[in-house]
Amino acid sequence: MRLQLVRLLGASALCLGVLAAPACANTEWIVNRMSGVMRADVTWEQVRSQMLMAFYQSNPDERGVTAQGVDDLRKIMAAQRRSQFISQILLYDLDGDGAVTKAEITAVMQPRARQMIHSNGVQLESTPEQTRLQLDRLVSDALKPDADRDGVISAAEIQQEAQRQADQASTGWRQNGTQYVPMTLDANGDGAVSLAEYEAAIRQQFDAVDGDRDGRISAAEFADFGKRANEARLATQRAREVELRKQRQQAAVAGCDVPAPPRDARIVLLGAQEARALSNAWIGTQDQVTYVTTVEIAPGPEPIYLALASGGAMIWDIVGATERIAGVAADADVSIDKSGDARLQRFAAVNGTAPQRGGKPLVGVIGVPREKVHFTAHTGCLVPATEATMKDGSAEEIAALLLGRAVDESGGEQRAGTFRVPAARHFADRPVRNAIQLPKEGLGELLWRDVREAYPAGIAQIEPEAVVSAHPVSHYSVLPGRAGLAELVDAGALMVTGMSRGIRINDGDFKPFTMPNKFRISKKLRLPAGVQGTFTLPSQVPPPDGDLSATCVLSEPEMKPISGSRANCS
Repeated sequence: MRLQLVRLLGASALCLGVLAAPACANTEWIVNRMSGVMRADVTWEQVRSQMLMAFYQSNPDERGVTAQGVDDLRKIMAAQRRSQFISQILLYDLDGDGAVTKAEITAVMQPRARQMIHSNGVQLESTPEQTRLQLDRLVSDALKPDADRDGVISAAEIQQEAQRQADQASTGWRQNGTQYVPMTLDANGDGAVSLAEYEAAIRQQFDAVDGDRDGRISAAEFADFGKRANEARLATQRAREVELRKQRQQAAVAGCDVPAPPRDARIVLLGAQEARALSNAWIGTQDQVTYVTTVEIAPGPEPIYLALASGGAMIWDIVGATERIAGVAADADVSIDKSGDARLQRFAAVNGTAPQRGGKPLVGVIGVPREKVHFTAHTGCLVPATEATMKDGSAEEIAALLLGRAVDESGGEQRAGTFRVPAARHFADRPVRNAIQLPKEGLGELLWRDVREAYPAGIAQIEPEAVVSAHPVSHYSVLPGRAGLAELVDAGALMVTGMSRGIRINDGDFKPFTMPNKFRISKKLRLPAGVQGTFTLPSQVPPPDGDLSATCVLSEPEMKPISGSRANCS
């Protein structure tokens, strides 16, 4: 008996390396299911009776368990989720017209908002302010399906959200559907797992444990089974992780609409979260920081296809032997539609929800003819190649899915300067071409000094008409980030009123710094893209333009945040 169990354990271990093999998948599935039934002194009839439950839960027809029957279970679950949402949202439809208004939701939620609150186990009557805040939260949550934000959840929006939730249930079902009988148990290949095939498979695994063939599991046999069950559980977990990763990647590239590279072209994947150079031109919106990364093409005969991915809005400046470029596929993690942010898409995919599709990414290319440049249809079609994503293989894997074959080389940086390809060498501090000469003195001197340290490759002077992009490209009215603050201080539109001091870690170097972080607005202006800090606004000065959500703009003399500003200004 011991020799037989050792051989079986060895076979189970071999399965760990070939998870795709049907025999291994069968063994692991059955052993995992049996682990909830097996115990010392259990009999074959007891195990069979319990294991048959999984068979009948898998929706068998007269032939047995089929792929269609199992998929019908998925459709039933999705339909139930769809109808549950519709029924739930229509509880607010007080006039029965098939649509739900904010006023109807408010009427339904008011009694709930007025309920007593609990504090340390004691019921307290809520104050009017607490009631109002609670009502606002309840109404806001209930209005989330109102996609066009017009205060009415239309019948179409109800159906759209119901289908989204059904799709989410379907995705979750696929990720957790291992409780059903796998079709790999179809021994004769007729498209159905018959009861006889199922019983034969579980009997085989029972006999592998029952070494003395007495139809009963002894304590020693059960202990040995525990080892096999643990191996099967770990193998199943690893296989599930691989499958989930594949599903997330397939969901990400769905509908990306990028043509396949030429067969004779060398595919080079390059990526960066941000860059070591700023752009004086924006892509799509003036409220987003746009970076510049240079790609230098070395001379050579082989055609090159570039796959370019960035975390932020990026202009890729292609220089050198650009005649070698056979094509470019460009993607970024950001679009004008923030709901389609690729980082949120990946978070949604990890948690089993359907990704939200944004518009085309905020990315542009210089130096390559427009007909050779292809932008992904939405964000998240490529993962920016960085040290982390190249180490775990995710950047190359999703690029291979998108382009139809493996990349030939890849390179990536958290903050990129210049890449030279082939070989994807990176040069951190090589200046961009046509860099702006930054002032070395003036009221904004400290800010300009910080800009030089943060962006050693400089600020690129971009000609908007030279940029190939899916979005409008134009010059910033005020440079992004701290470069824009320096401009405004030099121009007298901002006055420095406070400093921050600390230690900056830059590429392993520890440097003390003193940096302006509080300002007083002197005239009408536009706050730079991506800027942070605290700004006071005199009563006679109009509110600034731009995205204020990450900044703290306080009105004088009350010193309270103005509309659109960050609410927490502590």
